[in-house]
Amino acid sequence: MVGSIHQQIKKLEADASLIYLLQSKAKTDTGRLTQVGVDMVFACIRGGMSQTDVAKLLDITPSAVSQQAAKMDLRQ
Repeated sequence: MVGSIHQQIKKLEADASLIYLLQSKAKTDTGRLTQVGVDMVFACIRGGMSQTDVAKLLDITPSAVSQQAAKMDLRQ
């Protein structure tokens, strides 16, 4: 049981590291979307993710996702 919990924690830590990496590539230090971020918004929404979930994933505001989706005509 303890080994299983330890393995789950390691997996969560690895997942968190990947999310932080994605966030660091998706936006600048000032919080503006990079081209990678714009591409991620496009791919996530096209892949069926909600705008709210995309915002959470990339650590940006839902309105930023909505604005980007409108620019790409991907409104849901």
